[in-house]
Amino acid sequence: MKNINGTKKFLGLLIISLMAFLLGACSDEKPKNVVADKNTAKAKANHVDYGEASESVKQKFETEFSKKCVARELKNSVNKDTDQKRYEEACDCIAKRIAKDLSDVDAEKYLQEHEDTQTLEIKFDDAAYFCVQNKPQPKGPHLFGK
Repeated sequence: MKNINGTKKFLGLLIISLMAFLLGACSDEKPKNVVADKNTAKAKANHVDYGEASESVKQKFETEFSKKCVARELKNSVNKDTDQKRYEEACDCIAKRIAKDLSDVDAEKYLQEHEDTQTLEIKFDDAAYFCVQNKPQPKGPHLFGK
């Protein structure tokens, strides 16, 4: 007897929730005659598609990025004279790879405001992997004749 009453209650709740779901799915979230929320209006007004940076801006970016990259790497280096050439090659490769598809916004923020954007960090990781992994790695020591 308990099983039948429990099943009837369960089916009743299931039908009611199904009807509520169907009625809720049929309605719009907002009426058509109401103006959109202020925050969404601001977001749409502020969103502008920016294009690719010009060649002169890309060149400026490459030189400044490469200088900062070499300086950052040399700061922790023990043998600065021998490491500088190696770091210059790697940093130049990274800068050129990032500058290939550099946008106006990223270039402006990096060159004028001196801040790194999230897209620049992602591009840097990709370029660093490409430039550093592309070179043959030095062989390890041969131990025990192997």
